[in-house]
Amino acid sequence: MLLPEVRRSKAILQQVLRKLSEQKRANLLYATLKTIEEDGGIKLEDSNCTVGISTCARAKMWQQALKLLEVMPEMKLQPNVISYNATISACEKGGQWPQALKLLEAMREMKVQPNVISYSAAISACEKGGQWPQALKLFEAMRKGKVSLDVISYNATISACEKGRQWPQALKLLEVMPEMKLQPNVISYNATISACEKGGQWRQALMLFEAMRKGKVALDVISCNATISSCEKGGQWPQALKLLEAMPEMKLQPNVISYSAAISACEKGGQWPQALKLLEAMREMKVQPNVISYDAAISACEKGGQWRQALKLFEAMRKGKVSLDVISYNAAISACEKGGHLRQALKLLEAMREAMRTAATSFNR
Repeated sequence: MLLPEVRRSKAILQQVLRKLSEQKRANLLYATLKTIEEDGGIKLEDSNCTVGISTCARAKMWQQALKLLEVMPEMKLQPNVISYNATISACEKGGQWPQALKLLEAMREMKVQPNVISYSAAISACEKGGQWPQALKLFEAMRKGKVSLDVISYNATISACEKGRQWPQALKLLEVMPEMKLQPNVISYNATISACEKGGQWRQALMLFEAMRKGKVALDVISCNATISSCEKGGQWPQALKLLEAMPEMKLQPNVISYSAAISACEKGGQWPQALKLLEAMREMKVQPNVISYDAAISACEKGGQWRQALKLFEAMRKGKVSLDVISYNAAISACEKGGHLRQALKLLEAMREAMRTAATSFNR
């Protein structure tokens, strides 16, 4: 239907492609370009293919984006840095880090100079694929190749280190940013705090959190949650509670992650009354407790020898239709065992086995 229209002029073709791109109709845009290319009635231009690749990238259609890039030489079109960047970005969004690296290599072979966008997209692809050594390798290649580094490059590399539990590397990258005349933003700090949290470095996480406040970097819920989680993993329940309580003063609304991390901190610190208070506070604040919130509170009661409270929470989960998991059952069973109620423990064990059998049957259907 579109072919007679676009045959009339390149301007109409460009208009049609732009409209399809705005409407995010990647499949139709891709089909239109393929039809025009096969028809041969009008010669496609670099910009037409780039629009198609970019639209496919936004739709996470990395295969189609790659195909458009590959057919460009057949159409006597030379892929440029914009075409390659859009395709690398498509691979990044599609979780295809090996393809992103291949494209970066292809750019060099085709004498197309990768720029900061090319490298940043490839680093992000490696970050999403959990390939932190590759991300650092690309970052070093940027420095050696004298490609201008920007905040996005640093953030993507710090995030890759965070996912790879490489907190010293993440911290080093954050610290060097001001030396490079780059201002770390909330993403830079959040990723580094999360790296410290994963590495059990609660003191470093708190220091970074304070640096954000002093440096007037806009804190968000993620900043607070990552720092609370750091305190939880470090067994620092008073610090975790202090941060949770300070969130409203910072004009931030604690969410289920904030509360769950604080409850876990209380559980690890043997503070079952505090854990129960937080669970109650969630309901008052209209924050729906999830399986993590309940599991942590049940474990806190188990450690505090409060088997009745543990069972009460377990029943609340069932009545509230919160999905029970192995941790829920194990914590409740352990609480009963510590309270000397072996019959109740065995009853829960049988209920867990029955739940697992039901789940397995449903899965196999």
